[in-house]
Amino acid sequence: MARPLPHGPMPPRCALGRTVPTTIEAEAIKRNGWRDHGLLVIAVDDPRLGWDERALVRALGDKLYGRKDTAR
Repeated sequence: MARPLPHGPMPPRCALGRTVPTTIEAEAIKRNGWRDHGLLVIAVDDPRLGWDERALVRALGDKLYGRKDTAR
């Protein structure tokens, strides 16, 4: 295998080296989970959500999983 850059890192030489994770793209994983499996991962404090959407997410979480412990 050729290295992508001169003096760059070498590719793994053993099969176990290929299982080492690289950078995790959380948004891509969330997007694929929704598109492929119908799983939705939403942070209540996601800045892309308005106050009404945050309230809906919080209400759904409380209904499905119980109230969040706010004493922490």
